[in-house]
Amino acid sequence: MNTDSNMKFDTMSEADLGPVLELLQGGNPDAIARKAGITKEHLFLIRDDLLAQVERERAKATDAPPKKIGRNDPCPCGSGKKYKHCCLDQHKAAVNAEHSGKAENYPARKAEQAKLIKRIEKAFGLLRSGRYAEAIDRASKLITRYPNEDRLHDIVATGHLYAGKFKAAIDICRHRLAVAESEKSYFIEHGRYRDSEIDQPALSYCYPPLTWLQKYWIALKSRDYQALYPLEENAAIIELVEALKTADDVTRFPENQTQGFELRRNALKETLEKLKSIGPEVIPYLLPLAGKYSWAGLFVPEILSVYPTALATRALIDISMLGFAYASGASLHYLEKRRDVVIPAIQEAFSRDTEFDPIKTGIVSVLGNIQTPAAYDLLLVLLTHEISHIVNWAGDALGKFENVEALPAMVAASERIGGEKMIEAAIRRLKDLENTA
Repeated sequence: MNTDSNMKFDTMSEADLGPVLELLQGGNPDAIARKAGITKEHLFLIRDDLLAQVERERAKATDAPPKKIGRNDPCPCGSGKKYKHCCLDQHKAAVNAEHSGKAENYPARKAEQAKLIKRIEKAFGLLRSGRYAEAIDRASKLITRYPNEDRLHDIVATGHLYAGKFKAAIDICRHRLAVAESEKSYFIEHGRYRDSEIDQPALSYCYPPLTWLQKYWIALKSRDYQALYPLEENAAIIELVEALKTADDVTRFPENQTQGFELRRNALKETLEKLKSIGPEVIPYLLPLAGKYSWAGLFVPEILSVYPTALATRALIDISMLGFAYASGASLHYLEKRRDVVIPAIQEAFSRDTEFDPIKTGIVSVLGNIQTPAAYDLLLVLLTHEISHIVNWAGDALGKFENVEALPAMVAASERIGGEKMIEAAIRRLKDLENTA
């Protein structure tokens, strides 16, 4: 995240704007700052600076005169009377009423927000327990009151997805992506969401466009993976996959996080080894697990890694774009281990599904870690990408090669996208190397 607090909304990347959006929607500032890699104080500083910009822009856009109206000045309404004998009292009353209304409304909005969060948590709980129809019904009813609450739309979309109703899930994700783009534009212009005030919390939580883009991708890939599922099932493979799915049994494995993963991995070690040895025909049986955020899905990249097939490589690339923390990270790790073999697949990934290029930054970083001539050449091509986010990551990856010959191309790319943090840092490192050579 850019650490310069003196930024403008319309020039901020989503990585910069996202933490401020979360904060203004009532998010935990400590967690937000930690995720963004900045201090909580700096997060508040960015927020205050941006909100001040909004107020200045609003002031410029009003019809009010450029200077303060004196009591004895002519009233700006054009009546010909002095301000004190015309609209002054009315303006004062309006300002006082506005401030009073905001003060009285704030506790009520906070209470309503807290109640809504509890209802959302219950609906997510229904999803986790496999009660998809109930989760969809509960979230859908709440949507009638909170139409812009993305967590509710997420529950409905995920419920349809897990129930195998892929078209319904895809349609919701595609629609909410369009809404998120519109909401982001509104926020940039007004400094708040449509259902919030500048100094009050929004009742609804709006996902940034990148989140809905990932969810849209998950829905599409889940549909594609189901289409690859064999019509004639192999009973032996089915038995192994069902054994792997016991990782999701919380009564057997109540532990979470790293400890929970290791316990499951040790308990299912024999199953994992059999799935790795059975042959690449196991891949279509595993892919439907990858599209679901589950413990079983976390093991899919590890199994795919042993199969040097085009389908396995492409699946690892696709999973890296899902945004599932461990599974996506593991997929990138296994792609790096394939070295130059993976480069044509990454090149091909940028030639298809271009709408999803913003979530391909992980495979750009893979090129920087492989550090082969073929990876270097592809990164130079990505410096010309139309999306500044990709250019920024490509510049960072190129910097890892420590090749000063890349400087002209990197400088030109940085100037074109407005000098984002990662590529600028890489340029500085290369210039230091050039000066010390």
